[in-house]
Amino acid sequence: MDKAALLRALYRLFVISSPLLLNDLYFPFLDDDQSQLSLVLDLLFYIAFQTIIVALVYEAGWFRFRDLGITLEQWPRQLLAGCGILLALFLFSALAAAGFEAVKQNTGIDLAGEGHAPLPDYAPGYLALYVFYLAASAGIYEEIIYRGIAIHQLRLLTRNRWVWGLGSALLFALIHWSLGLFIMTIAFAFGVFWAFLFIRTGRLLPIMFAHFVFDYVSFMEWDAPLNNWLAGLLGA
Repeated sequence: MDKAALLRALYRLFVISSPLLLNDLYFPFLDDDQSQLSLVLDLLFYIAFQTIIVALVYEAGWFRFRDLGITLEQWPRQLLAGCGILLALFLFSALAAAGFEAVKQNTGIDLAGEGHAPLPDYAPGYLALYVFYLAASAGIYEEIIYRGIAIHQLRLLTRNRWVWGLGSALLFALIHWSLGLFIMTIAFAFGVFWAFLFIRTGRLLPIMFAHFVFDYVSFMEWDAPLNNWLAGLLGA
């Protein structure tokens, strides 16, 4: 493997992931009652910063739109495939949550960490819109960057598909560094799953759909009954 090509790939992967690697650095400086400021900073990092980065690297020729695999061709079948992906995500997430809870109860060690920050105390309608923003922006931006662009950069480096899949998944896990080991584990597992689906099919829309719906349901904690049921089966 050419050293210059490796350094170029690592540099490009850092650049495209820099908004989310830096996004949570301001959390320790915010008080609990500064949710509005947190939202503004989140918009600046998550939307503005990422949009600028994607636009700049596109203009620099780091990727082309067709490299992203976003097409509306046969979109009903793509959304149906997304539903199948979604079921697998919920099942794995529930099993992982039950496993982490079992470790905590049997050893007293909490490996999961704090996870996502509590949702702000908004009125129901505003809360639904806020969660929609969180889930939709993740489903769109994270798939474009950590599947589409990242895997394209790794393709330029090597023909090894394991490097494409595991490398992009590791990067995806690292951007969740502030959310604890459980979320990072889920992110890595989902990243591997989504990466190899994208590599195999060349389609990003089903993954974007599944990512969006999973995040929305998880943020709203509508998946709690499934998690509790599996935890009961496993004795956690």
